[in-house]
Amino acid sequence: LVDYRVEFSKWWITEFKTIKFPGQGTVFDYYIDQESKKFIPWTERVPKFELDPEMPLQAVLVHTAETTRVRFFMDMLMARGRPVMLVGNAGLGKSVLVGNKLMGLSEDYMVTNVPFNYYTTSEMLQGVLEQPLEKKAGRNYGPPGTKKLIYFVDDMNMPEVDTYGTVQPHTMIRQHMDYKHWYDRTKLTLKEIHNVMYVSCMNPTAGSFTINPRLQRHFCVFALSFPGQDALATIYSSILSQHLSLAGCTGALQKMANTVVSFVLDLHKKISSNFLPTAIKFHYVFNLRDLSNIFQGLLFATAECLKAPVDLARLVLHEVDRVYGDKLIEENDIIQFNKISTEFAKKYFDELDEEAVNAKPNIHCHFAQGIGDPKYMSIPTWAELNKLLTEALDSYNEINAVMNLVLFEDAMQHICRINRILESPRGNALLVGVGGSGKQSLARLAAYISSLEVFQITLRKGYSIPDLKVDLAATCLKAGLKNIGTMFLMTDAQVSDEKFLVLINDLLASGEIPDLFADDEKENIIGGLRNEVKSTGLPDTRENCWRFFIDRLRRQLKVVLCFSPVGNTLRVRSRKFPAVTNSTCIDWFHEWPQEALVSVSQRFLEDTELLEANAKKSVAEFMSYVHTSVNEMSKQYLLNERRYNYTTPKSFLEQIVLYQNLLSMKSKQLMGNMERLENGLTKLQSTAQQVDDLKAKLASQEEELKIKNEDADKLIQKVGIETEKVSKEKAIADGEEAKVAKINTEVSKKAKSCTEDLAKAEPALKAAQAALNTLNKNNLTELKSFGSPPAAVLPVTAAVMCLLAPNGKVPKDRSWKAAKIMMAK
Repeated sequence: LVDYRVEFSKWWITEFKTIKFPGQGTVFDYYIDQESKKFIPWTERVPKFELDPEMPLQAVLVHTAETTRVRFFMDMLMARGRPVMLVGNAGLGKSVLVGNKLMGLSEDYMVTNVPFNYYTTSEMLQGVLEQPLEKKAGRNYGPPGTKKLIYFVDDMNMPEVDTYGTVQPHTMIRQHMDYKHWYDRTKLTLKEIHNVMYVSCMNPTAGSFTINPRLQRHFCVFALSFPGQDALATIYSSILSQHLSLAGCTGALQKMANTVVSFVLDLHKKISSNFLPTAIKFHYVFNLRDLSNIFQGLLFATAECLKAPVDLARLVLHEVDRVYGDKLIEENDIIQFNKISTEFAKKYFDELDEEAVNAKPNIHCHFAQGIGDPKYMSIPTWAELNKLLTEALDSYNEINAVMNLVLFEDAMQHICRINRILESPRGNALLVGVGGSGKQSLARLAAYISSLEVFQITLRKGYSIPDLKVDLAATCLKAGLKNIGTMFLMTDAQVSDEKFLVLINDLLASGEIPDLFADDEKENIIGGLRNEVKSTGLPDTRENCWRFFIDRLRRQLKVVLCFSPVGNTLRVRSRKFPAVTNSTCIDWFHEWPQEALVSVSQRFLEDTELLEANAKKSVAEFMSYVHTSVNEMSKQYLLNERRYNYTTPKSFLEQIVLYQNLLSMKSKQLMGNMERLENGLTKLQSTAQQVDDLKAKLASQEEELKIKNEDADKLIQKVGIETEKVSKEKAIADGEEAKVAKINTEVSKKAKSCTEDLAKAEPALKAAQAALNTLNKNNLTELKSFGSPPAAVLPVTAAVMCLLAPNGKVPKDRSWKAAKIMMAK
């Protein structure tokens, strides 16, 4: 690669031959002293570095000749209100440098952070830009009072480029810088904006790679390059040597500081050139952040951990493995990395015992002395680590929902890695692995070991960005205001809208999410922290209180993202939201090794009572063989057919569950069949016995039947005789019946004639009744007085005598004389 600075320097020196330029270095390494008018190297202006053990290494700014030069020009330009833009790759300290400058400004200035992301629109940008402004006279707007407002635009080139090659937010800023105004979006009136200026940073390897030249022309652009080896050696040597002396380490260890720094820097250079980013390995970007993470790990160590030079060498190898090795995604890359680190260790630590330096396992963690006693120490054996983690898991299961984890070597390593990240200041993790790798479970256990509360969003119907903001605000208050260590766990499944990652990106990048808190909530936070800010010795201004809140929030809130590497999703997210990969430590979950598969299947088969003890091991080994053979065939399938077949740890666990279910089902079927067979045999035996009993009973009943048949025959003969008699009687009865029928016919005829006679006599009867009703006592007296009644009276009196005769006896004497005697009674 061509170093354009060197090329430019050569051209400049040959062009301006009249100027006597120093023989060493480039034109970029010197400045002209105002008094002596001589070329003085920038290195003479670099301030001395003092390590603050309380400050996270990611926030520490160690000045080099380059940062001093850029800062010098920034001071001059910003004093004159000129916009400044810093351009450079990720992790070069652009934001830290600008942040350091903005923090050191007088009270005449106020700063507004304007974070850009893929989804930023001009409307969103205008809302952020107008927030700190107040109305002046007429259509003029500006910051409160006589203050000057600085808009710090980070990641200037991140917003989406539309179909026509335009970037909305860039056009908005360009319009303001050109004409000093923008328009009110509701009233469509002009707003003149005064006393504001822009400072921006840009990473040309992310986002849209370039920005509109009509916007860029307004900025004074400074390119930050990766610091030279000498500058890096100076930075990290001062950091490490100061830490070793503060920790009270021995002289031999302090002398090793420079060797360790050279080892790390040379290894970094080698890895950066060997492991280049590709479409699949998009995260193979190694920068200053990685170096800072390595040295942050070294700063965890105390004199108790570092007793001899071998301990320091092993610790450095461990940190290098964590920072670089955990990112690697292919087996070949890991083998190559291990080979490189072993070669470099041999080269730089040749005085030490090679076997002791490279002894396995080389694991350092914060719970080596026991859970709840955070000391960054080495763990000598897997057995000891397993014991510690088993205790932690049992303790976790007593308090929380039970996690049935199998702690094989890979799982234990991942817990240590996640725990190391969570214990780091501003430690955020990106756990990448296919579904079922155990990312969430191991992260929860690591959080429990680090005494962190775990928070996860709960998706529901209609869950959107406002709901996520509410959840994040509550979590941020808990971490930043109440000082409660919290792990915010987010998985692929919970990113129902890609815009969720806008908030996560801002949280990872700066710890601050725009418009997360309403103004009254902000005031409550600032009011709640005033006393704590005073106790640190700082004035309790609003800015100091808010900065204190953000610093504590970044220290106490750990973001852990559990994403899958399947497809392009992660790569696209990394491009749209650079903080997802740049501001996190990546831990890549690989395929479970054979040993892990066997131990997991054995662990689950232990509870299977149906399987014989001597068969469990062979079944477990066969299961792992099946899984690995499918993996091998999937690779072959990909090569031949260019199609993926994913086999994940989850599918292995499903295989075990399927086996257990099939075993249970088949054994139930067999037991059922056996039971049916036994029941059938028992039934057959009882049936045979019943048949014998029935035969005996049948023989006795046959004798009885014979006797009863004889009786029945006799009875049949008797019935035959009786039947003859009955037949005769029936013939007689039939003759009588014919007679009766004849008589009945005659009677019917007589009854009919009687009825006819009655019908004829009825009028006379009715007339008689009517006449009878006319009789009274006088008529009877008159009748009695007759000596010789008329002839018609005599039959009537005779009839009455018959009717009134006692006991129904018809009297013999029915003469008039007898009738008079009756009437006298």
